[in-house]
Parts: sequence; structure tokens; C-alpha cells
Amino acid sequence: MTSKVRPVIPPKPARLSISSQKRDTAYSTNSTSSTKRDTAYSMNSTHSTSTTYSQEQMTESPPPASPVSSNGNDEEIVDDRTPRASEVFSLPAGRQARALYNFEGETVQELSFKAGDVLNVLKERLAEGWSLAEKDGKTGLVPDAYITYTTEFTGLPNATLSPTCSYISEDSMDSSTVLSSNGPRSSTMLGRRQLNRFSWFVTTGVEEFILNGGEPLIDNNSPSGPSWQEKAPIFKVLIHHPEKRVKLGGVSEYTIFHVTSSFANGVQVTVERRFSHFEWLYNCLSSKFGALILPPLPEKQYSGRFNEGFIEKRRRALERFINRLARHPVIRYSDLLTHFLSCEDESEWRKREKQFEAERIVGHTFFQHVYHPEFNVDDGDIETMERFEAHARAMEKLMPWINEASQAHKDSIDEMQRQYRRVSFALLRLITGHNADDGFESTNEDGAWCWRDGCHACLSLTKALQSTVESMQTIADLYELYAKETVVPWIESLREYSYPSSNYEALVDMHMGAYKKFKDVSEENESLHHLGDIDGETIRSRCDTVFNVTLAEVDRIHEERVQDFQENTKQYLDGQIEYYEKILEELRQARSAFDEPHYTALSQSARTPSQYETMIDDQRPVLSRPVSVNTVSSVSDVVGGVVDGMGSMGNFLKKTARTSIGRSSMFDRIIL
Repeated sequence: MTSKVRPVIPPKPARLSISSQKRDTAYSTNSTSSTKRDTAYSMNSTHSTSTTYSQEQMTESPPPASPVSSNGNDEEIVDDRTPRASEVFSLPAGRQARALYNFEGETVQELSFKAGDVLNVLKERLAEGWSLAEKDGKTGLVPDAYITYTTEFTGLPNATLSPTCSYISEDSMDSSTVLSSNGPRSSTMLGRRQLNRFSWFVTTGVEEFILNGGEPLIDNNSPSGPSWQEKAPIFKVLIHHPEKRVKLGGVSEYTIFHVTSSFANGVQVTVERRFSHFEWLYNCLSSKFGALILPPLPEKQYSGRFNEGFIEKRRRALERFINRLARHPVIRYSDLLTHFLSCEDESEWRKREKQFEAERIVGHTFFQHVYHPEFNVDDGDIETMERFEAHARAMEKLMPWINEASQAHKDSIDEMQRQYRRVSFALLRLITGHNADDGFESTNEDGAWCWRDGCHACLSLTKALQSTVESMQTIADLYELYAKETVVPWIESLREYSYPSSNYEALVDMHMGAYKKFKDVSEENESLHHLGDIDGETIRSRCDTVFNVTLAEVDRIHEERVQDFQENTKQYLDGQIEYYEKILEELRQARSAFDEPHYTALSQSARTPSQYETMIDDQRPVLSRPVSVNTVSSVSDVVGGVVDGMGSMGNFLKKTARTSIGRSSMFDRIIL
């Protein structure tokens, strides 16, 4: 693997003289300017969550020499009479920057700092390569070549972009080796497009961006790696209380969901949304952030869409969908999501809806708003993407096992619930004599399970057994509730990871397409020498932007997968613990009915009928044991013997009969 290309350090600026400081002072006090900034998606290192940069990282390339001024005899001019910068300039609101190298101020007006320090730049590019900055309450001059700016997430609603300008930094534009993208272009493969027009590399706008580029309105060369930068705490979204609504005199019916966003400061915002609103949000986000991997939206359904079970299943799916959007470091700050979660006025919704649908920052223009260190991905880091793709394929191959096992687990819980009820009703039928013939006497006049009148021992036993029956019914209810509230959401969350390879195909294709273009450009370097390598350098820079985006998404997917499986498993185990603790409590309560003195006290009053006695007849009879293989074989032989007299047709029917009987014990799984 070849070494990555390092950006060229700017020329050394001359030290400021008193006259130049006065000149800039007058300029700063008499002129005003307004700047607009596009939304910047900054990136942090994937290897560390810390935003502090080590000196070793910052000094990987030799730092530029301290800017000096010469009088022609190679003697440095230092004027100690020069006033401090804080005495010359006013202190406006600054812009945050980070030091790339160590710098020791050699005059009283220069500010000393170390690599990785955060500086507040009060005035940028004063003159001759210097800026005014503040650090730890001290103000002074700093050389521009020693710092890099970090950009906050500030939006520009009315930003205008040129589709033909290059994605190059402001520093690069000052270099004599950089040409405008409006200049002549090479007729080699740099300008060629892929023949496969349905490739994700093409449809997401990656190829368009690499070939045509775009100009960022903010100069940001933050020395961080490819992971999205977090700027605010994650908020939670709860979808609750679905309601059926009608309009047009009952012609149109739909379900609305209440969507409540809860923030760290205790603020809550609740709006009402239909499923069609979620579809609109998904489509707009897909158009604007085509390079990002969006969570799946629940499928649309027309039949049974007002069924209570279906509505609850959709509610859970929509809640997972919107919370994953809220966790995404980029989409979280999107005006689209903010509008969706906060707009309550219908007229305002329609107005903003048209604005969003006419959004210009879509497709490949997204890459023009991504700011990252230049050439910080070594040759596309193809190994990381290949390992990510291989892991996704392996996961997709193995997910059916956990999906099938979890469904069988849910089925076993449903079966356990039915068996508890079955035993409970059978025991209740026994001690009450329910549906016994008139010639049989199961209970005495006190309702005790005994043929003797006034039998206190059997009365205590009957009432204690009835307590056991009711506890078993409660346990069956707990099984049903546990399957519904814990196991089913757990299974649904697992199934969303059933096809990772297919879901991440676009991401892999984008990265591989950019890598192919990157390699093509690198191999043509020599043939492009007559153009000064500017086209190749520009395209490599754009490929590097694509690499940063795709690898940042890979990093986010990794974190999301860890968080999802961690939280889902914790919720599953917490549900199990709570569920079994309640079962244990019921079992202990049923057991206590047999302990003295409570057991003897039960005989002091007649038995009260159980609330479950009216449900005994609703229970369907179930075979006590499955049909054995020998029984199936004997029935098959009988059927075969009957049809044997029909010749060859008899043999066919005999084989068919055996096959049919063998399959009669196989039932389709219950679908959630």
C-alpha cells in the first residue's frame, strides 16, 4: 500500500510590523462583513472518542518554520516596541481552531501554544499570514500555517451552490498548481462515467460529485478521522396512543400516532402524525442524504390495517425507526427531522413541505458539505470496507438461525401459557364436579370436594386447591403478557438485522466505486503530467471525501449494532427477571395456602365459586399425547390395503396416502 499524500504547508509569513498592525486595525474598525456558512458535517477519529490531538499526531510532518521577516541581511527584525495585539484590536466573537504544531512566541505580541490546543481566533488572516487568537484568557498573534479551523453545525437556508466548481480548500486555491474546474479537462478516464447506470455508485450521486465536484463555503481541515462528530446529546422519541380518525364523512379512515420528543433539559414536544407523514420523511431524507444508510420504514399494509395487533406492531416499528434517526449524528440536526417532530400547524406543514421538496442540497451535493482532514484515509482503506462487507455477509447467512430459534422460543411460551390454563381448568373441573352426570356427587353442600357433609379437612383442601388454580391462571396471564411485551419486540428488533449485506450494499458500492476511480487516477498520474496533475489531484481529493463519508457510516453502523444488541438483550433479560419474579411470587402465594394456621382457617366458611368456573366450557379438548409413528404406519397400511386391488393406481394412491398422513403432523408457524 502506498503512502498517503500530505498537503503542502503554506509559505512562511513575515512577522507583522507596527505599520501593518495599524493598517489592519483601521481596516477592522472601519469595515464590516457578513458571512454565510453551509451545514458542515465534521468528523472525529474512529480510534478515540477524545477530541484532543496528541503531539505525535500533529508533528507527523515537520512543522513549518516560525514566520520571520528579513531586512535583506538575514537578520531577524524584532520590534519590542510593538504593542500587544489585545491593545491594538477589539475582541469580537471568534471562531474555534486547533493547533497543528507547537509554537513559541518570540515577541510580546505573539501567542504561544502547543499542538492540540484549542484557540479562539478573533480575527482571521490579519495580514502576511497571521491571525489574532485567544487562549486561556491571553490574546496574541498566531501564524495561520500552525492552526486549522473546526466548524460547528450551522445551517444556511439560502445557500447557493455552483455545480461546476471544484471541491478544494481555500488554501489549495492559492497554490499555483491548482486550476479552476472550469478550465480544460483531461480526455482520459478521469472524465469517463461508469456504464452501469444502476450502480449505487452512480445513483447516489457519488460519481457525479467525483467528476464535477462542488465548492464548500467554509474552509475546514479538522485533523480528525472518519467518524461523525457529536454536537449535542441524543434525545428520545416516544410514539404512543394510536387513534382511528375519519374524514370526508367517513369515506376516508386513517390512524394517527402521537409523537413525543423528550430532551435532556426536560422539554417535551408532542405532535400527531399519520403513517403517510413518516413515508414523506423517509423519502425526503433518502433524497437529501442518499449517501447515508437510513433505518428501515415499516411496510405499508391495506388489509387489516385497523386491527389492534397490527397497529401496535406498526407503532413499535415506527418508534424504532424515528429513534434511530434521532441517534444519527447527521440526520439528528436536519431541518427535515426537526420540522417533522415539532410542526403542529397544518398550513405551516404544507408550506415547509414544498420548501423541502424543492431542496437543492440533495444527492451528490451532500458531499460538498462534508468537511474533513485532507487525505486522512490511506488509499481508501479498502481493507476496512472489505472486512465490513464480509462480516455483513456472514451475519446475513447466520441470522436465520436466531430468527427461527427466537420464534420457536415465543411459540414455546405461548404453548406454556396454554398448558398452564389447561392444567388449571382441569384441576378446577375436578374439585367442582363441573359437567358431571346427575348420578355422580363430586361436592358436598359446602362446596367441598367430598361426599361427606361437614368435612372440614376436604373443605380446606378444596379451597387451597382453588387458590392454586387461580395462581396458575395468573401465571398464564403473565406468560401471555411477557410474550407480548418482551419477546415479540425482541424478535422484531432481531429481524431488522436479517439482511445486513443487502441493506449496506449501497454503502459498499459507493466506497468501491470511489476506490476504483481513485486507483484509475493514480495509475494515470504520469500520463497527466502535462496538466500539472491538477485533475487527478482534485479527483483524488473528492474520492477522499467519499471515503470519509462511507467509513464514517461504517463506524456509525458498528456503534448502532453494538447499542441495539446490547439494549435489546438487556431489555429481554430484564423482562425475564421481572416475569419470573412475579411467577415466583404467585407460586409462593399458592404454596402459603397449605401452611398452618391459614390452611385450617379455610374450613371456617363455605367455598366461594371461582371466577374461572364459567370459562371451563370454553376450553377446547386437546389430545393427551401425540399420534405415534406406529399408529400412522398402521393407518397407512390399511389405506394401502384397500386400494391395492386397483393395480398400479393402487400403488400410487398407497404412496400418496402415506405421504399425506406423514405430513399431517406438520403445521405452519404462527406468524407474529
